[in-house]
Amino acid sequence: MNENPKATFDGNEFSGKRILVTGGTKGIGEAIVDRLVLGGATVMTTARSSPDDLRSPELFIQSDLTTPDGAAKVVKQVFARLGGLDILINNVGGSSTPGGGALALTDDDWQQTFSTNLFAAVRLDRAFLPKMLEQKSGVIIHISSIQRTLPLYEATLAYAAAKAALTNYSKGLSNEVAPKGVRVISVCSRWRRDDRGCRTHPAAG
Repeated sequence: MNENPKATFDGNEFSGKRILVTGGTKGIGEAIVDRLVLGGATVMTTARSSPDDLRSPELFIQSDLTTPDGAAKVVKQVFARLGGLDILINNVGGSSTPGGGALALTDDDWQQTFSTNLFAAVRLDRAFLPKMLEQKSGVIIHISSIQRTLPLYEATLAYAAAKAALTNYSKGLSNEVAPKGVRVISVCSRWRRDDRGCRTHPAAG
């Protein structure tokens, strides 16, 4: 398989588009960013920590999207730098809860997982939607998971429940705003292998 995206993709199909990709510094988020930049877009990214090899520091926002303050920081800086968005890709997600099934999970485990995989997207959608509705155009993409219907209950039950909630929310939001010119899409990703050969979820970031 050809691993050089430039050998496969080219063009300016995203030229002039203002895009935010959360969790965009590694995994599937990084791949999304690379593809959009190749297509001519201006792409801002977020992550909890700044990578050493950051290519466009002026388009990066270091922030913890699991908190209201973290989301507010991202919103403020995106509007300040770009004036709004044409495409919002809610990619940040993942799970750090312990294995052992439902009884191994605490209230904090559930709260943190839903804050990462659902509330981060809801807060950003709520902030950027008014401008999209005003301009009668825009795209919101939620990176969900096959675990929304196939939960691994012994290891990632809270994560699976959060992704199911994200998918349902995404469908409801689509029904509400699609007639007003804003598309909402839910993408259900699968597992991949990282550079070490370990199975990881591509939406982690």
